[in-house]
Amino acid sequence: MDMTMTNGRTWNEVRAEMESFKDQDFDWKGGRLPSYIYYLDEEMLNIQREAYGLYMVENGLGKGRAFPSLKRMEDEVIRRGLAILGGSEASGGIFTSGGTESILLAVKAARQWARQSGKKKPYKILLSETAHPAFNRAADLMELEVERLPMRDRDFKFDLDLLQTALDDSVIMVVGSAPNYAAGTFDDITGLGEICLKNGLWLHVDACVGGFLAPFARMNGRSIPEFDLSVPGVKSLSADIHKYGFAAKGASLVLFSSAEDKKLAHFALDWSRGTYQSESNQGTRAGGAVAAAYAVMNVLGNDGYRRLADITLGTVDRLTDGIDSIDGLEVIKPFELCIFAYKSVDPGIEINAVADEMGNKGWFIGRSQRPAPSIQMAVNPVHAKICDQYLADLSESVAKVKQLGLRSQFDKNTY
Repeated sequence: MDMTMTNGRTWNEVRAEMESFKDQDFDWKGGRLPSYIYYLDEEMLNIQREAYGLYMVENGLGKGRAFPSLKRMEDEVIRRGLAILGGSEASGGIFTSGGTESILLAVKAARQWARQSGKKKPYKILLSETAHPAFNRAADLMELEVERLPMRDRDFKFDLDLLQTALDDSVIMVVGSAPNYAAGTFDDITGLGEICLKNGLWLHVDACVGGFLAPFARMNGRSIPEFDLSVPGVKSLSADIHKYGFAAKGASLVLFSSAEDKKLAHFALDWSRGTYQSESNQGTRAGGAVAAAYAVMNVLGNDGYRRLADITLGTVDRLTDGIDSIDGLEVIKPFELCIFAYKSVDPGIEINAVADEMGNKGWFIGRSQRPAPSIQMAVNPVHAKICDQYLADLSESVAKVKQLGLRSQFDKNTY
């Protein structure tokens, strides 16, 4: 587009152009993406769009005075999040733009808590190598130290023995994942809670992936480890509504066992106009994200979320059983919810070459390096309709790689 043009164009023309830009995108409605998108159907997509549009202009920064409707919806979304994630009457939460912001606020709260507790700098966060990079981003912004410890080999969880040996006076915060994105397993949150209580540390649970799936999977009878705010020692938890909560993007929660701790994440400043206050890292906030989350939660209800959890985990079962039946491949176990990875167990089948061939067939492939070079998936309901095609294409790709001895040029440093 020529930015020097003086005349505008019709919306129909611009819209058609914008739609054409998508020609090179992967077909997410067709289930061709293993992550990034959490999609059910057109009906739910339209609910997101319409609800977002109703509050597209309203500003979450003014929810207290100018837009009490946003405060009403936001409070209800937080209340429901606390209800399914182990909160109590004493708990509190903040609506954020995504998991990274939720994590930033949790780290800030932990730092302020350490300051108020009289702990001396430097401050350090201890976590497993599988914890999300957002914790390092937060530490970088706040000049905190981070120590990542190797995952436990047998189950890819936080190694509590290594944690115990790494504890020193600088540690203020420990992080557990529910589940982690690398291998799909839940860290031992109960064990972490015991250690943190004993040593006076802030324990954060990153349930950005599992927060709005695991509770409903448990209601359906699936075995889910204890991980939420009800676990003694857990002080904060992050959970993305725009993942398995099926809200429009820009919707996450950071929840606190104590609403008093929530205040540690706030920002306030008295300036020439008065007092400026914000719970989140943002100033202006999209009201549409709050509205879409509220709408989807109310339309689905617990029964709807249980149905989606059943579809999701049933699809995981179909895919993993099918992958294990392909000679030369093996699903990496254990995994405990919606994320899994699979590797080659045949020296003649390079897994990254298989990934290349699947890409040639129109699949966007997630690649992982540890616990082994592998192909990874984060399954959601849209994948239910592609299981047979995915497995057929995978079988063909494996056969081609083995027959021709293909090798990949994939460079993990460019991932």
